[in-house]
Amino acid sequence: MQFLVRTFDVSSGVVIERMMEGEEPLALQQMLEREGVTVLSVVGHHSQFLVKRKSNFNVVLFCEELRTLLSSGMSLVEAIETLCAKKDGGNKHAVLLEIQQRLLEGKPFSAAIESNQFIFPVLLVASIKASERTSRIEDALDEYIAYEKLAQELGRKIVSAAIYPSLVVGFGMLVCLFMISYVVPRFAKVYEDFSQSLSMSTILLMRLGQFVGDHIFLLLGGVLCVVAAAFVGYKNGKLKSLFLRSLGRFKFAQYYLRLYQLARIYQTMSMLLKGGYTLSDAIPLAQNLAFDEKLKNQVINTRSAIQEGKRLSTAFVENGLTDSVTERMLIVGERSGNLATILDIIAQAYRQEFTLFIERATRLAEPVLLMLVGLMVGAIIILMYMPVFDLAGGI
Repeated sequence: MQFLVRTFDVSSGVVIERMMEGEEPLALQQMLEREGVTVLSVVGHHSQFLVKRKSNFNVVLFCEELRTLLSSGMSLVEAIETLCAKKDGGNKHAVLLEIQQRLLEGKPFSAAIESNQFIFPVLLVASIKASERTSRIEDALDEYIAYEKLAQELGRKIVSAAIYPSLVVGFGMLVCLFMISYVVPRFAKVYEDFSQSLSMSTILLMRLGQFVGDHIFLLLGGVLCVVAAAFVGYKNGKLKSLFLRSLGRFKFAQYYLRLYQLARIYQTMSMLLKGGYTLSDAIPLAQNLAFDEKLKNQVINTRSAIQEGKRLSTAFVENGLTDSVTERMLIVGERSGNLATILDIIAQAYRQEFTLFIERATRLAEPVLLMLVGLMVGAIIILMYMPVFDLAGGI
């Protein structure tokens, strides 16, 4: 039987997922542990289907409900039992039942969510694991909720900024498709008798219109497939990742995309330091938030420098992860012992600068896109009526 095995590489600080063959999960886990591998979870391959089905499980809502129950004086087991008693959808109920079962077996809460068939975020697991040392699970939940809400708010701003330009481009394309597939072929029939007087550009437009008119249903099917693929990509987050990577190819946007990644890295490190993690342990969990390989390597090199005994401010400066202002702020944070708070402040500054860039870029893109769509529609109309103008001039 195949199992999805999640292991933690201590040297690089990276969580690795791979498929392995085995008789049962416990035996496979014991075999890997004898080899010196740190095993996080072993899940049967059949559970992958369950993981995909449970993708609608709202982790932030779960954390908010759990925090509320814990703050009312309930124990962790009582809080989970209370959530299980709610008449929610089957997917959420199954996830909660599995957590409850792990807790009744005597496992800590971090292990219960880590081995769950729904793959909880690694950052949440790490935060809970750190809080269990000091019995500060409520504080860990608060930190994670705030972190996720900030990320969701930034994501909503990016999506909101992209909605209007997308509508403009989409509507413009539909108008052009209608004109080329319906209007142009009818003009082509009118111009059949004096095709010799048509310009080459008009002839090409008429042929394009004829081709589109003959294959209109195939083209509409292709458009629907693209829309469906975009919707699926938006739901699973791949569209956002593709958009950011595509934007990163333009030099004017590279600086701001770097700010976006640095904001997430600084915010994550701040949250983990507040949870009791050391810098060496926090950096591996933060480095995976960088989708740019160069930036990710810089973060990895920073961890190596810190392990050699260098301060965070020095390591960040050497690897190009800060500027003169943030360098001074980090030095102040190290001197005062409030490094986690300073990292949070830097993350907010970077996030605000990136948000301002998105707003300005959107304001600039809207009129540009409107002009481009107007030019496309105007060019089609001019090419259609050009022979009429020629005939009128020859009378």
